[in-house]
Amino acid sequence: MAQEPQDFSEQPTSAYLVISQGLQGTRRMEIWKDCTTIGRSRDCDIFLEDLAVHRKQACILFTANGYVLQDDHGNGDCFVNEQPVRERLLNDGDVMRFGNTQLTFYGHEGTRPFQLATSRGRESLRGKKTDPNASVIAKLDLSNMRGMIRSFELLNEMTIGRSRDCDIFLEDLAVSRLHATIRELGDGSYEIEDHRSAAGTLVNGMRITRYRLIDGDIVQIGLNKLTFRRSRG
Repeated sequence: MAQEPQDFSEQPTSAYLVISQGLQGTRRMEIWKDCTTIGRSRDCDIFLEDLAVHRKQACILFTANGYVLQDDHGNGDCFVNEQPVRERLLNDGDVMRFGNTQLTFYGHEGTRPFQLATSRGRESLRGKKTDPNASVIAKLDLSNMRGMIRSFELLNEMTIGRSRDCDIFLEDLAVSRLHATIRELGDGSYEIEDHRSAAGTLVNGMRITRYRLIDGDIVQIGLNKLTFRRSRG
């Protein structure tokens, strides 16, 4: 019997998936809903561009016991650690496979892997003098009138917009499909660039085209407020 999802609106979480799709590389997706759908349909919360994946393949439910993977198609082609499952309580580090796509589940920020394909090349610092900024983690905290909704850890370059192809997807009609890009600069700082969006990108209430961010800056895109934060990992 399927687990009942819990009310997630007041539940802070830093659970996420690391998705590996062959030549498409590796990307990270936060889990922030009480029911996160996965499949080949663009209506799914996690869209997998893989012809071997069903349009609605599976979902991850947030329950009183933790995160539960549920096979929505029923063909026995949902795998966890290479074992077929219909329903499975996920543990930190579990590897799911749908079609040709691999998804690794991480239950909290403390288990963030040291090296990802998009980990800003920190492995290149091995054997060199330690850079005091190398362990600094940058993120955007998304909030609304009720408080923080979710947090995005920033990688080398991330797109923001209303398209589900964007790294940070904002479901807001005031947001352009490709609204802005935030990227890391050579000195470890970050800048945000507006892509000639209709509504514009504001930082601390000022409309910008390109802006170098500092800790605490508030970026407004449509009705969404994203606070830029830097912290030691």
